[in-house]
Amino acid sequence: MNASNRKVAIGFIVFYPGEKFINRIILAETLGFKIYIFDNSPKNSMVRDLCKIKNNCNYFSCGKNVGIGFGLSCICAQAYYDSYPALLYFDQDTIFNHNTLDFIEKTFIENPQFAQRYSAIVFNSKKYIDDKKKNIFVKDVLLAISSGSLFFLDNLNKSNWHNEKYFVDCVDYEFCLRSNINNYKIGECSITPGFNHEIEQPDLGYSLFGKTRLIRKYSSRRIISATISSVRLIGVSIKFRKFDYSIEIFRSIALYLWWQLIVRIINLFGIREK
Repeated sequence: MNASNRKVAIGFIVFYPGEKFINRIILAETLGFKIYIFDNSPKNSMVRDLCKIKNNCNYFSCGKNVGIGFGLSCICAQAYYDSYPALLYFDQDTIFNHNTLDFIEKTFIENPQFAQRYSAIVFNSKKYIDDKKKNIFVKDVLLAISSGSLFFLDNLNKSNWHNEKYFVDCVDYEFCLRSNINNYKIGECSITPGFNHEIEQPDLGYSLFGKTRLIRKYSSRRIISATISSVRLIGVSIKFRKFDYSIEIFRSIALYLWWQLIVRIINLFGIREK
């Protein structure tokens, strides 16, 4: 299928991606999707070289790592000015296949009313079985991660895109809060086929109380950054009287800090990883 026939564009932000990611770009491009890639690791020419030989791949970079907020603003705005109504964003380590892409584009085409009420619908497979049994298709949520998000670009334009002042941490939560401030909802569809956001994540398995839990140990610098960003966002939510967001963001950072403490205690006592 030609890219001009696709109703949805696909976007990525990359930082030293691997071969598996390249294969997914090739898949999406072969299926006729227009692709927008923002490269935060331009010294690695792998993605840039691929885009030179792929007609449907648009490559962008600032020559250095400028973070996720700036990258999302760039690729969403570029797709918007190329007349695409929506952009589907994936992290470089999120797995998807042709069924995933077909399902999401079909959902967009068959439900034009979503673009009137939502700034984004996040697709995943977190509750694939449960939500199918309950016949739940799209539900409203306060907070959601960016990967798997179908962004409705006209609504993002009206909301001034993503906030480039957030480098990595809380980019997605800030977007969700600002969407609400601008009277847009965030939806979640958890019955997406072929979607997996866990297998290629660098989380390690730790044995806790007879169960294996996946935890990623972050650096002290990253923990401080996440905490500052969360506190800042809680302040914004209080300013706009969005107290439900204040509670959810506080809960999120509290759990994050708790598990970062736990993983350090585990490592201190040498509990073997699974």
